Amino acid sequence: MTKASGLFCLLLVAAPLHGAETPARPDLREELLRMRAEDQRARGVGGVMDPQAMGRVDAANTARLKEIVAQVGWPTISLVGGDAAGAAWLLAQHADQDRAFQVDVLARIEKLLDSGEATRKEYAYLYDRVHEPQRYGTQGTCLDSTRWVPRPIENERDVDERRAEVGLPTMAEYIAIVSRICGEYAVPAPRTGK
Repeated sequence: MTKASGLFCLLLVAAPLHGAETPARPDLREELLRMRAEDQRARGVGGVMDPQAMGRVDAANTARLKEIVAQVGWPTISLVGGDAAGAAWLLAQHADQDRAFQVDVLARIEKLLDSGEATRKEYAYLYDRVHEPQRYGTQGTCLDSTRWVPRPIENERDVDERRAEVGLPTMAEYIAIVSRICGEYAVPAPRTGK
């Protein structure tokens, strides 16, 4: 996973995805929203990306999110509100240094899908983050400043059907959207030959 590929997920889905509810744990809601704000600052949203800060923030956020999950389970929409449930998901999405935790979170989110306490779109992004090949085509990298390509996708001919089931645009639309962002976050491809 490159830094740039993680940024696309962040840029496309970091905005609140859920309506405004009155959460059962407003204190936890505020904490998760603060953690998301730190995550976004380190990733340069609205400023300059700082890779060292990003690593420190991700480690701290992952450790705290693991404590939260151990204490209350997955932060659901009814527990912390939709915006903070989305923030918790984003923090898990960026917990790449702890793949086992991401897999655990994915299983917890999957169990909540039918109840509406988690979203299918968030599930799809995290699923792709921890699986190779990916299922929904959400993870990839910039090849240059104008072209993003997804990592390998299982049964690629049916990907648009799967994407529609979770509320994602078609692959062609998604590639066009993310490719427009490549100029800002492109990571140069390694040189080959002399």
